Amino acid sequence: MPDEEVTVPVRPARRLRPVALVVAVLILLVAWGGWRLGAPDLVQNGAAGDGYGWDPVRVSFSVTNDGLTNVTLVGVGRSGPGFELQRADGIPVLLPPGESGRITLVYRVTDCGRVPTGAWPVPVVAVTWRGESTVYLDQPRQQRRDDLPEPQGPDVEWQEGLAAKNCALTGRS
Repeated sequence: MPDEEVTVPVRPARRLRPVALVVAVLILLVAWGGWRLGAPDLVQNGAAGDGYGWDPVRVSFSVTNDGLTNVTLVGVGRSGPGFELQRADGIPVLLPPGESGRITLVYRVTDCGRVPTGAWPVPVVAVTWRGESTVYLDQPRQQRRDDLPEPQGPDVEWQEGLAAKNCALTGRS
């Protein structure tokens, strides 16, 4: 049997055209941007406790919608060991893009020794067209003044500072 040569034509591999690649990337970017558009983009503008630790203690702050779509705040704050959330004033609130809302959280100290001492950001439950999500906002540290009437004290997390003032003023430990 004679050896026969078989010749198979070889076609170069098809390359993705640059235009198709650019279009695919643009489609992905638009899809990501559309999804991101509905994510809550909240910025906290300052925070202040009542500064005196009266009973109940309060912390107030403004929240600004830095996103491109409406955001409704439906829940803010949480209770913790020794620190019970009584109410959140200023919610629910609809924040169009660029608008701000003022929130005041009112707490009752139930056990001075059990109040969390570590970082304890405030949860904000926000609703957009995409659904509900929770954003956590850090609060600025405050001075711990459990040695009242001495005006200075070390900087501690916001809830520890407010609780220490409250416990010193009310005589609880």
